[in-house]
Amino acid sequence: MSETTFRGSCLCGGVTYTIEGESKRFYHCHCSRCRKMSGTGHATNIMVGTGAVEWTNGESLLGYYKVP
Repeated sequence: MSETTFRGSCLCGGVTYTIEGESKRFYHCHCSRCRKMSGTGHATNIMVGTGAVEWTNGESLLGYYKVP
């Protein structure tokens, strides 16, 4: 895929980010977890290299979890 810059945020705008570099993979996932999380028939995912994401605002608001 091509090298480019993506900018985005959560819905309220409290967390913003920039993704730079080559995207490794981009796909729509239709598993039950992705459908539940997105509230739609799929979730759109992008895989990028380590260090490609820069949190530009609200990093302290992030939460992390591991899927069992």
